[in-house]
Amino acid sequence: MAKQKDITSRVIDLNGFRGLANLVADSNDWTDSVAEREDIFNKMREDPRVESLVQDRKNRVLQLYGSLTETDNKTVNEACTKLLPFNTFYKLNKILLNAIPYGIAMCEIEWKMIGGWYVPVNFIPIPREVVSFPNYMGLDWGTPVIQSQNIVLNNKLKFIVHRNDDGELNVWGRSTLRAAYTFWKFKQLGVKFWAMAAELCGVPSILAIFEARTDGEAKERAKALSEALQNWESGSQGAFGNVKDIKVVSSQINDFNKIVELCDAEIAYALTAQSLTTNQAQYGTKAQGTEHSKTYDNIIKGDAYSLQMADQQLVNAFVELNFSGEKAPQYDIDSSDFAPWEIIRDAIDRNIPVSLSAIYKKVHIPRPKDEKDSFVKPQTGGFGFGDDGRDDFFFRK
Repeated sequence: MAKQKDITSRVIDLNGFRGLANLVADSNDWTDSVAEREDIFNKMREDPRVESLVQDRKNRVLQLYGSLTETDNKTVNEACTKLLPFNTFYKLNKILLNAIPYGIAMCEIEWKMIGGWYVPVNFIPIPREVVSFPNYMGLDWGTPVIQSQNIVLNNKLKFIVHRNDDGELNVWGRSTLRAAYTFWKFKQLGVKFWAMAAELCGVPSILAIFEARTDGEAKERAKALSEALQNWESGSQGAFGNVKDIKVVSSQINDFNKIVELCDAEIAYALTAQSLTTNQAQYGTKAQGTEHSKTYDNIIKGDAYSLQMADQQLVNAFVELNFSGEKAPQYDIDSSDFAPWEIIRDAIDRNIPVSLSAIYKKVHIPRPKDEKDSFVKPQTGGFGFGDDGRDDFFFRK
């Protein structure tokens, strides 16, 4: 009972963390820097370009299917397949993939006893602002600690920590938003400059040309005309005495689009390692587009391979709780290229053995429920009309 209570009870209280976040500026230096970094990253994600690229990269990984490599224990295999479906990993990975923009993502596994099994029913994200990595507690490298509540996130049955790591062993991982920061900031300053310039240049200036005999008379006359012109509104009409001509002076802002396009292209390079796949290409060739698409695919594969190690921890925890001492199946996210339907069809025509289950899964052909639900085209004959004028294909016995 003690074990069940320890596993099924929920540890992370988001409401308490939200209250702590409001006081984060008054805490230690590490919370100060983390809060500032999180604030910058959140502002960056308000940029439509940044957010669309981050979401696209995450969604491409989320769409990949995973599979379990079976062990010798049939009961373990069947339980994992039944109780750890695609939707469970989808919910988990939506949280863990935040490591791509932020560098690190953590969550608590919420277990529930269902039908005699410990089943993961929910995943609670752990805010990055509330954790630290103290080096004086004798913990393993990279073990997060919520010091405000004295919670060490080292229980692999309850907590999963995922990093977007580049091999440099940074406890905070490596945020992809860091590489995009400079051009995002430059773009923000450009937009601010454009708004100020548009305010100045969008409304044309009006000059009234007149003659005066002395400087004093000119100053008085200019002051009166200036006050009168300031009261003019769109569509107004008026007349001025002793004025030879009225001229409209307009100005324009050039090359603002060039600045935005440059910044967006560099942001795309930072977040996806290419630009043609995610930017509107003006001069890119088909070959360049194909190469850029392959580059992006490689980024997605890297994200998937890194993520599946965190997913494996969930499988290991499930087996440990339900089948203590048994070997856990290996979880793999299938990010490999799959042959197009034309190649599969030619292989079948040439009597090359092809996996039927793989065709249903990868090509997404609907699998028949049973033999009555299966429709197969007859090997002889074809689409023709009988003597009664009906299409005899669907009326064959």
